[in-house]
Amino acid sequence: MVPRLGSLLSVVVALAIVPSALAAFPGPMAVQGGKGLANFDKSLRFVAVKAGADTKIAAVDADGTTVMSRTVPGSFGTVVLTPNGLGGGLFQDGSAFVLQNVGLASTSSFMIVGANDLATRNTITLKGTFGFDALSPDASRLYLIQHTSTQDIQHYIVRAYDLNANKLLPGRVADKTQKGWVMQGWAVNRVSSSEGRWVYTLYANPGGYPFVHALDTVRGVAHCIGLPWTANDQNPVYSFQLALDRSSLAVKWSDGRVWKHIDTRNWHLSK
Repeated sequence: MVPRLGSLLSVVVALAIVPSALAAFPGPMAVQGGKGLANFDKSLRFVAVKAGADTKIAAVDADGTTVMSRTVPGSFGTVVLTPNGLGGGLFQDGSAFVLQNVGLASTSSFMIVGANDLATRNTITLKGTFGFDALSPDASRLYLIQHTSTQDIQHYIVRAYDLNANKLLPGRVADKTQKGWVMQGWAVNRVSSSEGRWVYTLYANPGGYPFVHALDTVRGVAHCIGLPWTANDQNPVYSFQLALDRSSLAVKWSDGRVWKHIDTRNWHLSK
């Protein structure tokens, strides 16, 4: 990740034009406009657009017709997790979604919005530079990426926020079997278990090994699985895909060939 960015939207444009700009993707980020966040059956997309100093939230159907809209104070956007445009923030039951403040700041804000009426259910303000990471299946916990600062967003820790008690929980969500593991790098792909409990995120990690971060959103624990990448150039990792089949997580090349399998029962790697 990179130093302070003047305009996150300009980064999105750069990503589409310059492949090397993938290494500058400050995910997770909030975007106004664009495709927005789709609901589960793809019948609606939730889009946030700038409305002066405020934000207009709209639900748009497959024909491009705005079904409903609301304007909320502040500058918010839908969450984009990876350079390939993977969105995040939808509740497991589809009843609501999370918006995040646009840009990088020393104070971060999140908004929980109802999917059926676009009403604001909750607004969260935290001191520090945070980004959306994941949700537990019952929507009781919101997981966040906490960056070191606005000047250093390559290094971070994972935190948990209790949505029932409305408070940031102490400590970090980390792999307790690897206490020396430092979270750094760039999220490039993600897949979740069908019930939403496990979230597997692939990270490129220039200067180190790429890795998969396996987050148990129910228990609030994580496992990091390093991938044996020996080349200095990690650009191919940015096009890797993840596929989950029961207890096997496949890490695939861009053409679909499997590079490695991860056994999610014991985190062992195999070819």
